[in-house]
Amino acid sequence: MDCVSLGAMVAHIGRLFTFGCSFTNYYWQTWADILGAHWIEFQNWGQSGAGNHYILNAIMECDQRHQFQPQDTVVVCWTNVMREDRYVDGRGWITCGNVGTASVFTRDFVADMVTERGYIIRDIAFIKAALYFLISKQVTWKFLSLCPFSNPDPWDDRIMHHSNDVYTLYADVLDHILPSYIEVLGRDFWQHNQERRFRNKSGQMDYHPLPSEHLKYLDTVLPGWVRDNQIRQLALQDQVTSSGYSDGTNQNTRL
Repeated sequence: MDCVSLGAMVAHIGRLFTFGCSFTNYYWQTWADILGAHWIEFQNWGQSGAGNHYILNAIMECDQRHQFQPQDTVVVCWTNVMREDRYVDGRGWITCGNVGTASVFTRDFVADMVTERGYIIRDIAFIKAALYFLISKQVTWKFLSLCPFSNPDPWDDRIMHHSNDVYTLYADVLDHILPSYIEVLGRDFWQHNQERRFRNKSGQMDYHPLPSEHLKYLDTVLPGWVRDNQIRQLALQDQVTSSGYSDGTNQNTRL
């Protein structure tokens, strides 16, 4: 990736596009914002509650609008598979989060229509589609993830042995995904640094990764990508973005 000097820092030429869920676009700096500060142009297409269905659609819409070029970089943080996304006229993408806890889905729907194996099959196919699409665009690309795909729920340590045939079939696709947040930070990372974690207006603790935890993740899976010392220091101090406590929604999607 070519770079240009901008004052005290060196910025990458080309554009950075990032995609994911609330681990990508949230009320404070995420891995995407930390990386984005190193690029001349940066767009964050992440959306809170998003599933891999939304993420794939966002990648395609983004390219349709901005036409990915070989000098561009695309980084995708895939999320856990147990999510449902819906597009609704007049409301856009409704990203409901976990299908088992979203209030819009009835117990009968979940019991009759939801299986972990089915969601694994669906989402790995999404990832394969994105993989070969980005290869065809000749961009620099990386795949991150919230949790291992052998653990469809990030807060459940069960390994989905009954889907081993799916993992074997798509092994060449899954091999392109870098270690997940759960693998790098540990399954109980939200139990640490509680005195530093943010709380909402009602006082409830927010367990999304702190900027310092996002930095630790980046340094592990993409070593050398975060080069600016000022950005590193802000992340280590868990500084929020200058825009403050926003609604955490994606402002780039137009459909």
